[in-house]
Amino acid sequence: MMVQAVTTKDFRKSFKKYADDVANYNETVIVARPEQKNVVMISEKEYNSWQETNYLLKNKANSEALAHSISQLGNSAKNHLLTPEEFERMANNDQA
Repeated sequence: MMVQAVTTKDFRKSFKKYADDVANYNETVIVARPEQKNVVMISEKEYNSWQETNYLLKNKANSEALAHSISQLGNSAKNHLLTPEEFERMANNDQA
């Protein structure tokens, strides 16, 4: 996932390009505005994913189960938690 920062003027001028990049390539666009009142454009799929994660983490049992699972991953020599870069490389190799 790539993040692009653009001015309001450029965003208006090339809206379709930025909307296509967000929708087709899961990119994020930050539209810089005066007084640090920036706007972020993400895909609906990404937005829904964030909403679902927030909903699930509001439940104490779900949150504790996730924290427990993550701690188990960290305690095993066999497991390796991927960085975002490693995940991207792995995903790109699977598609080739």
